[in-house]
Amino acid sequence: MKCIPAYVKYILLGVMVGLFIILSIFYTHSTLQLGVAMIFAILQSRINCPKCSNPILKDRNGWYIFTVRTTCRHCGQDTMLCEIEPDEVTQKRLQ
Repeated sequence: MKCIPAYVKYILLGVMVGLFIILSIFYTHSTLQLGVAMIFAILQSRINCPKCSNPILKDRNGWYIFTVRTTCRHCGQDTMLCEIEPDEVTQKRLQ
């Protein structure tokens, strides 16, 4: 089975959350869709970096933020990759 990178999952769930919120507010006026959006938001907050296992959605202070950067804020791992990078590769890219 093909691996889906953590960043791709994170962005897809973010788009789904936004879509369900917009649909429920402006078109269907359904609280059920808001509930589905909340479930997708919880799933999005649980996506972790493959290297350090910290959530992608949290910054260093523990706040939840939406980010478009593909590297982990904690360890520098490229989250577009499924496999864990060696520390030398990560440090070289961060310099």
